[in-house]
Amino acid sequence: MPGGCWVCNPLCGKCQPPPKRAGSCPQCGACTVFDKAEILGGGPLACRSCGHDLSALVRPQAVHCNYTGMPCAYPCGKGRGAVPALGYQACKRNTPPLASGGAGKTGFPPA
Repeated sequence: MPGGCWVCNPLCGKCQPPPKRAGSCPQCGACTVFDKAEILGGGPLACRSCGHDLSALVRPQAVHCNYTGMPCAYPCGKGRGAVPALGYQACKRNTPPLASGGAGKTGFPPA
């Protein structure tokens, strides 16, 4: 397993972006789990119980990845560490921010 784990937790996100993210609704307290496709789709992320929009809680902000040196709209734990000793590395899971907003709306210029 990547990162030396015995079993991959789909909500972890340390060695690869998590395929699912969860959020607790501030209105009703229910926990809702969203797939990566829903999160990157740009649409509202509604609570399954009351319909409250959880986008601000669940959708990650794009960050500058220290692993690749590029902005990433769906980051994992690798990008938070130090720059690799051999310089920036290629990442198959890098998700460029969307130029029109949505999942990766930040101050980063479009790549």
